[in-house]
Amino acid sequence: MLYLHPIYQPGAQISLNLRSCADDKTERNVQATVAKAFTPFTMSQVLLVDINPPIPDNLPVANASFILKVYDPRFLQHRKGTKSSAPHPWTLAAENTAARRRAFGANTFLPTWWPDDADAAGWEEYYHGNLQQMFKNELSAYTRLLPLQGQSVPLCHAHGTLVLPSPAKRMVVPRVLLLSYVPGPSLRSVNPSRIAPIVARGLLDTIRAMGQLGVIHDDLRSDNVLLSPSDEPSRAFVIDFGSSEVRAHQTDDEWDWTLAENDEPKLMEMMLDKLHIDHSG
Repeated sequence: MLYLHPIYQPGAQISLNLRSCADDKTERNVQATVAKAFTPFTMSQVLLVDINPPIPDNLPVANASFILKVYDPRFLQHRKGTKSSAPHPWTLAAENTAARRRAFGANTFLPTWWPDDADAAGWEEYYHGNLQQMFKNELSAYTRLLPLQGQSVPLCHAHGTLVLPSPAKRMVVPRVLLLSYVPGPSLRSVNPSRIAPIVARGLLDTIRAMGQLGVIHDDLRSDNVLLSPSDEPSRAFVIDFGSSEVRAHQTDDEWDWTLAENDEPKLMEMMLDKLHIDHSG
């Protein structure tokens, strides 16, 4: 049976400090109850949560259920080891050592570098740096994709930090995103005959629109596309922008070249073809 930390088990209470994605001037403390954990956790921890009343005025009162993404390096699946990397279990001492190094300006680490296996603090810096970048990528992507929010990507309601259970001795405060819940199956798990061509074409239009708005997803796969509603899908939602590339200072020509090099609409067409999903017309 998969071990699930008590703070992520159904019924667990979570405290969050949140700012609205639309207006981040005011931070509010919000209490939530975990309804479900979407395991196994790979990078961020993805939870279905219910916001406890009173619902703050920066969240929709009509819907108290949300997706909470927690960017806590403690629970990364990569820690268990891979074919090319030994296991790197979390320890408070190594995490705090890495945090103290950052505080003294000793952070010369890039997330693409792999530390030596014996460098426990180096691995904590590696994991911390990667999750910080993923959080930044997602928040930046949702900001760029505001015209698509609620239509073909989830709504970004709030961002902030997880309030660690007391007594907390950690120097790392995990970042969080609060998103709308899309209660539908993934593209991979749906019988192709249930997906109308107009839904598939709408998905391709979404991928093109993302590029025009300045976002390359960079992790397009069937698990990152959800179909809603579950019984008769009429819309496809693209999720999980942690690996995305967001346009910064590129000129129009430079960005057009980047879009052409990645050609995500073509990649999505190939994925639909492989799944035998009709997108003609």
